Amino acid sequence: MIAAAVLIVGLLLILAGLGSALIPGRATFARPGVDRSPGDGADAGDDADGGGGPFAFARRSANPVRAFLLSPIHPATWYATGAIALGPCTALLAFGMVVGLISSGLTVLLAGVGILLVAFGIEAARMAARVERWRAFAGEPTRPLAHPYRPLRGGFVAVLRAEFLDEARWRDVLYVGINLPLALIEFTVVAMMWLLTLYLVTMPAWYDAVAGTSLPLGLGPLSSHDPGAVALRTALGAGLLPVTASVSQLVAGLHRGVATSLLCTSESRELRRQVEALRVSRSAVLETEASELHRIERDLHDGAQQRLVMLTIDLGLAGERIDEDPAAAKQLILDGQAQAREALAEIRDLVRGIAPPILVDRGLVAAIQSIAGRGPVPTSLTSSLVAGERFAPATERAAYFVVTEALTNVSKHSAASRCEIRCRRENGRLVVEVWDDGAGGARLEPSGGLAGLESRVAGVDGSFSVTSPPGGPTLVRAEIPLAPAPTPSG
Repeated sequence: MIAAAVLIVGLLLILAGLGSALIPGRATFARPGVDRSPGDGADAGDDADGGGGPFAFARRSANPVRAFLLSPIHPATWYATGAIALGPCTALLAFGMVVGLISSGLTVLLAGVGILLVAFGIEAARMAARVERWRAFAGEPTRPLAHPYRPLRGGFVAVLRAEFLDEARWRDVLYVGINLPLALIEFTVVAMMWLLTLYLVTMPAWYDAVAGTSLPLGLGPLSSHDPGAVALRTALGAGLLPVTASVSQLVAGLHRGVATSLLCTSESRELRRQVEALRVSRSAVLETEASELHRIERDLHDGAQQRLVMLTIDLGLAGERIDEDPAAAKQLILDGQAQAREALAEIRDLVRGIAPPILVDRGLVAAIQSIAGRGPVPTSLTSSLVAGERFAPATERAAYFVVTEALTNVSKHSAASRCEIRCRRENGRLVVEVWDDGAGGARLEPSGGLAGLESRVAGVDGSFSVTSPPGGPTLVRAEIPLAPAPTPSG
């Protein structure tokens, strides 16, 4: 009977894992919790640096017999058993929260507040998924990445679309639904096997106290003076120890497969997502560069080029009149000098728009300080960056133009009385924020300046966001990955 139950439960676990792997996205199973020893090349770095703890000798080896016999004292067994024991508690709590919120929301859906309750239920499933990823991969040296979620930003319709049309969030809800029965089955199987094993192994410590009672599972009566039978049953329990430990790791590994398929992203899917993001950012960068080249061409044609043409004409006329009318020729030369100075100023402004000299020479913080006080709105700079710290040129240019464009919008459209610029490092990224207390209402329009900033930041693999509710305040935020700064020559 017990063997049939274990067989049925094992088949159910395997079917659940295979079924979850068929969900779109080409998710793959996680690596089982049975580690290998340094001898087989899998974890060669663990013992080399003295890691592994007092039971490092119990690491899995290429020898399956040794791995099986040492499985009761292997750390993977403890992590697997602890995760399985914790499973019913987390599964029951998550199931109650998610199902309660979603069912309540569907009940009062027509009242309007039901949408919020359903959204809270979906977000509760997302929190439960985070806990389950930690539980399923407890003790694992590597963990698969969580599947990406759509960001909740933009207008009300955009937030609703991201909340209710996100495949990753509905995967979390599906996992919460199947995790409760799965966790109960896993806990029942593993708990019964451990109870039976410990029951037999510890028999010499208590068999005299309960002499004469009948043992369950058809093991017969217990006599206080039957050491042979007790030794035989104790040996049977000792033999069950590695079996129970291996079953615990197997059950935990199957559950990791379900969690990986539903809650994580596979390497191939993540690679495709990154390739798509790079393709989009590359297209945005090419469009931005093309528009910049067009702007430079237009500025040169309408400004400096026209002045240089006028300078050429004035110099030609001065050359013709220098003998007949020296005074007029002198005036033409003076006019030519003025044209040359204006052309030079326009070229300098044009070059400054491409790469400001102070940004190239002194770095990002100094460049932001130089423009912070130019606008009509009082602006303060708060920076936790090291004085004189340099970043990659592309990073500095992207951050600088985020600040300049944001300050231009503040001075033109915000009607603000105060503005703040904030620069800091955060999780290996450069964070630049421009905040103002103006009227708000700024949006990422397809042909607007903020959309150009988003494309520029995407070109350096960064993220850009604008938070500007009606009535203010407005926060423009850019996060740019930090690449090593170039080594100064000389």
